[in-house]
Amino acid sequence: MKVLYIGHYRDGTGWGNAAINNILAMDAAGIKVVPRAVTYESKDKEYPDRIKQLELQSKDNCDVVVQHTLPSNYWYNGNYKNIGFFACETSDFKSTGWQHNCNLMDEIWVPSLIAKQQTQASDVKKPIKVVPHSLNLSDYKNKENKHGQKIDVLQNHFSFGFVGEFIERKNIKALIQAFHITFDPKEPVNLFIKTSKKDLEQVQAYCRHVKNGLKIRKTYKEEVIISGIMEQKDYISVLNQVDCFVMPSRGEAFCIPSLEAMAMGIPSIHTMYIGMEHTVGEKVRSYTVPCFGAIETLPDLDTADANWQDIDVQSLSETMRYMYSHLSDQRNKDKYKKTCIEKSLEYSHESVGKIIKEILK
Repeated sequence: MKVLYIGHYRDGTGWGNAAINNILAMDAAGIKVVPRAVTYESKDKEYPDRIKQLELQSKDNCDVVVQHTLPSNYWYNGNYKNIGFFACETSDFKSTGWQHNCNLMDEIWVPSLIAKQQTQASDVKKPIKVVPHSLNLSDYKNKENKHGQKIDVLQNHFSFGFVGEFIERKNIKALIQAFHITFDPKEPVNLFIKTSKKDLEQVQAYCRHVKNGLKIRKTYKEEVIISGIMEQKDYISVLNQVDCFVMPSRGEAFCIPSLEAMAMGIPSIHTMYIGMEHTVGEKVRSYTVPCFGAIETLPDLDTADANWQDIDVQSLSETMRYMYSHLSDQRNKDKYKKTCIEKSLEYSHESVGKIIKEILK
């Protein structure tokens, strides 16, 4: 079996990282995989040396092609078994017409059960298989990283953490509101936000907006915000200083940062009914609402023809208070850590590689 894998693994984006780990999972399972990059970026980001080695292979005589890109870019080649790898983050994607290209494929892969349901709801008639995203778990084990970045205030206080862009889908606004509603500035608890460089000013401005608008305290705690690209060792080191990861997103196909947190023994709080069934932690009540085109990157995708989940801010506040109290007991924290690390083993390169190998049979 020889697989041609087409993906955005040089982009340095979330789905680029997903493609990297899918390729490495196949490689770990002994599947002969030939990576070929497509990109929306003008300049390639760094990617693993092992993939650079795999790129040296010829793509001749491949049996399967996996196209890990938007369905609008799918093409059918009768010389291969054609597999499209894609994940929707809303209730469906019928308004895009992408289902027509999906139905050109022989098979569709998605990373979660929720994503499978959303794809089925989009009138995709071809077989749909769940192939979860994976990690090199050794990168996240025993992360008492002496060389990675340290943030003193995170080490000395209980910290909630968020990783993501300042976009409507990620819904960081709900998290900022819930945090400042819930916690008095005198309490030893922080909100850590890792966002993109382009979003830094918007995040800071919204934090000020929330604190000015609440009018329930004279002073508020300052958020801990980091922006821009970090070296992997620094990113892992900082994430490991978080006690509880929070993803209040309106729609996720999987959420790799939550898996990274889980691999380090960190539980999550997340919106109910989104593609994060892999996580260990607490789900928060949400409501089904129209998207209203509230996305900046793919304006033809998230329209009012589709729905997503809007988290209940009051329930999020209550859940954050519960996790703060619960995890302040070291015994509870140790139980969560053990469960998280055990669960993360299901998402190693080796485990996911076996799933892929079985599907390809």
